[in-house]
Amino acid sequence: MLKLHSSHTKLDTLFLVSLFVLFAFTAGILVLLGAGQYRDTVRTMDHNYEVRTTTSYLSEKLHQHDSSSVNVTEFCGIPALAFPETVDNSSYVTYIYYYDHSLRELFVQTDASCTPSMGQEIVPLKSFRPEIADNGLIIIQFTDSDGEKHTQHLYSHLADAKEES
Repeated sequence: MLKLHSSHTKLDTLFLVSLFVLFAFTAGILVLLGAGQYRDTVRTMDHNYEVRTTTSYLSEKLHQHDSSSVNVTEFCGIPALAFPETVDNSSYVTYIYYYDHSLRELFVQTDASCTPSMGQEIVPLKSFRPEIADNGLIIIQFTDSDGEKHTQHLYSHLADAKEES
């Protein structure tokens, strides 16, 4: 009788160990699936951040400078949006342009010497191209860091919005 009880205990132990291994295996798979889902969520959030930040930033800049003219010009050979303004009888210009894999902003006096690297990085991009249509529509084409192309249309109700060469 003692021998029968001993083999029954071994069977119970084997069952408990196999149940634990099954539980550990299932938990490991769930962790791996969760990590993959988290990675995809972070990638999507980063993409949305780039696109939304770029479009919101450009819209806000246009609204901030409604009282002055908006130009598409070249800044050190780079296409840029230019927002000229006068502060305390001094002329300044805000340039928004693409340089070194990011959208940048630079606020300087009109006659100051500056370089594109001096601008504040706003968001990483692969390309940025602004243009102004005849009707005051500002068309901005940019490529995010994932290589997806986007076009933003902003209407400037300014009569003096123009494209300079």
